[in-house]
Amino acid sequence: MASDRPELRPRSGAARWLRLAIAGAALAACAAATCAYAKKPAPSELPALFAALEKADAVVEGSGSPARVLYVFFDANCWYCHLTWKALQAYERAGLQVRWVPVAFQKESSTPKAAAIMQAKDRAAALRENELGYKPESYDGGIAPAKPSKALEAQLEANFELMDRFGVSGTPGLVWKDEKGRVRVKLGMPRLSQLPAITGLPAQKIDDPELREFR
Repeated sequence: MASDRPELRPRSGAARWLRLAIAGAALAACAAATCAYAKKPAPSELPALFAALEKADAVVEGSGSPARVLYVFFDANCWYCHLTWKALQAYERAGLQVRWVPVAFQKESSTPKAAAIMQAKDRAAALRENELGYKPESYDGGIAPAKPSKALEAQLEANFELMDRFGVSGTPGLVWKDEKGRVRVKLGMPRLSQLPAITGLPAQKIDDPELREFR
């Protein structure tokens, strides 16, 4: 299903910005919420992983006093992350808070674009610039790259490893706690019909033509 496809990442940290030549075949083999080669954590591990995720530095969008917080691992060049961002805007206006946790593996420009977002004075505005200027023809985020600090490079590496520990093999990777406090993990952009369950909010009107196929 197109809506559940993640942007797959290489397993090697040294080559993570390279696009996979076999991405099409891998996507075909990828299940809705995980991929065959991703190690899914045991349920008992999830609370500790979630506690670590809560400490991760992130771009915060949406409500300042939300009923639910949604974490999203994203790459600034990721097409499905871009579509997820668009789909969640209406839910942010309705009371959701989204914490966008950056990783960088898709392209050589992913790290400097993450730097432009995370090192900005207004991270939410920088993320918005990246998404509003997204170039679907080349799968490029719209923000101008910036030189990453050593601290940011270490942060991106730590986020990448945390994403892996959640069993998430690509982006976007969504993590949240449901109404019973259970940690939930989803790989790939959800169907629009799944967003109320993920966000804990009533269905919101989404009429963006780019999202029509994800209903």
